[in-house]
Amino acid sequence: MRWIVPLIVFLLCAVLGHVFVLTSIPSFIMGKAHQTFEAQGIPQNVFVASPRQTPQTQRIVRPSPDLAYAICRFDTTRGPVFITAPIGDGYGSLSIFNAQTDNVFVADLSPGSDFTGIEVRRPAENNREGALKLDGRGIALIRRLAPTQVAYDRAANLVADASCAPVE
Repeated sequence: MRWIVPLIVFLLCAVLGHVFVLTSIPSFIMGKAHQTFEAQGIPQNVFVASPRQTPQTQRIVRPSPDLAYAICRFDTTRGPVFITAPIGDGYGSLSIFNAQTDNVFVADLSPGSDFTGIEVRRPAENNREGALKLDGRGIALIRRLAPTQVAYDRAANLVADASCAPVE
């Protein structure tokens, strides 16, 4: 009987700790990502192509050397953002991540895709049909298959036609 109260306190602390970790760590990670991108000079609302991934340019193991990446930081607190990327001649995708690192949207950018863009708005705003609801900061990531320098150059040239701009 004397172990019941400490056991209940322990279980309550374990549950609260678990919930705290699950809700705070993703936001912390995305906040650090935004700080790092800002420190690297990546502007907000503009897609920026990363250099081709090679053993010499990889700081971490995760980036695939067969993919070309372009990233855009955005924030919906100042209004909606319209994100688009051109269809390429090979595999491509656009992913949007929210402030909790959740992948909340994916579009196919491969030949034959009908993707024309997505408007991202805060949930409290008067939302248009088809708009993605996302509160606060997010990251849009374009990935394209680029196993060679020629394929990477083609993919990098497409970044100029991608948009991640506030809606006027």
